[in-house]
Amino acid sequence: MNHRIIITIILSVTLLNGLNLTLHDYDDPSVDHISDVEIINDILIVTGLFGGIDFYDISTPEQLNHLRNFTLNNNGGGGNSKPNCVKAIENYAYITAKNGVAVVDISNPSNPQYIRYLNNSSGYNLENLDIYANLLAVTAHEEGVLFYDISNPGNPSYYGRLDTENAWTVALTNNIAYVGDQSNLLTINISNPSNPQIIDSFEMSNAIKDIQYQWIDDANDLLYVALGTDGVGIFNPENLSELSIYNTSGLANRLDVVGNKIAVSDWDDVEVLEWDGLNLNITGYKNTTRRTMAIAMNNNFIYSGEWKSIQIFEYGPIDGPDIDLSAYELNYPYVQDGESYIMSLDVINNGNQPLTASDYVTHPDFEILNSIQDILPGEYQTIEIEYIANSNNASGSYGILSNDADEFETKCQTNGNINGANVGEQAPDFELNIIANGNGTFKLSDYQDQIVVIAFFAPG
Repeated sequence: MNHRIIITIILSVTLLNGLNLTLHDYDDPSVDHISDVEIINDILIVTGLFGGIDFYDISTPEQLNHLRNFTLNNNGGGGNSKPNCVKAIENYAYITAKNGVAVVDISNPSNPQYIRYLNNSSGYNLENLDIYANLLAVTAHEEGVLFYDISNPGNPSYYGRLDTENAWTVALTNNIAYVGDQSNLLTINISNPSNPQIIDSFEMSNAIKDIQYQWIDDANDLLYVALGTDGVGIFNPENLSELSIYNTSGLANRLDVVGNKIAVSDWDDVEVLEWDGLNLNITGYKNTTRRTMAIAMNNNFIYSGEWKSIQIFEYGPIDGPDIDLSAYELNYPYVQDGESYIMSLDVINNGNQPLTASDYVTHPDFEILNSIQDILPGEYQTIEIEYIANSNNASGSYGILSNDADEFETKCQTNGNINGANVGEQAPDFELNIIANGNGTFKLSDYQDQIVVIAFFAPG
């Protein structure tokens, strides 16, 4: 029997007020699992857990001119060096990696040179880092925060370590370090970096993912905090009092601040928030759905690190239409041959002129139930796409050709009964050895009619 679910076409005003992001360039770099991006002068540095480090010339800010892919020395560790986060100053980049904090000479970004791993930095699970004057601070999760003197930038000396519960991120200013210790925002006196002292702690509503300190003048400074699913907050750094919170639509992971604008990597999207002195408001938005992990802002240009890709957006009013999709991938549950299932996505016009478009599918097992219509500024249309199961591994795309100047063709991947696991498909029985938190074996059929969550972790 062919089961059809009929859903009414929806054409309505979106709740999003965010506009103002124009796409300029895109690249699929060698780096994979992108975790950080850093701008120094006209150079963009991209780090990822696999594939090394990529360098781009962005002297023309709307273009990604790839210079070099670079791999760290493993220092006898074997396997991938897993570069994670990066901070650069003058001719040097400091990169947290599997075997410690790597020092790289970037005076010639077309030919970067590995120098060494810092003393006392190996054996830790290293994360975020920051630089102020001649001080480098590195977070090491349950091992705390490491401090280094970089007055000799190619050969820093070790000051010492501050114990914390789970330090994720750090922001430095004169004699003070702000540390995101799980959900605690710590204020640390670093006037003597060899003996840092915690002077205040403030419990946030969620785990702290990133901190940015902004000095405005001698009487004013601000602290910006990424709070994951709780969005972004601004705090008074003197007493850690809350000034404003904006709950972003996804998971606020990393921040970059330029003037009164805050660029946010928000997992499924890029958001630009603006601080008006009283509140944080959204003024820029682009849905990417590509695991936006890292962000860097240079004037009005935003460089978005998205797990496997890099994109450049420019912040500013958009005169014409601006297309966004609510999803860039539709994964259908398992469907018996001859039966069908309907899924939908929203096509949104975040621009200032009507969006005129036509649409298509690339695989015969998918059918558009309501073709796209003209969409006025600030409105959206829900598009329904039916999958009729006639063969296994039906993989294609729903595509839109539009009058959006920077995204004239937009695609959403459609997957039905793919080779592998599908929601609703009967799982094959298996038995695996338990190697942690118990002993013996785990057999799936022993847990029939129960909810089973299985987490797999690869060592190293």
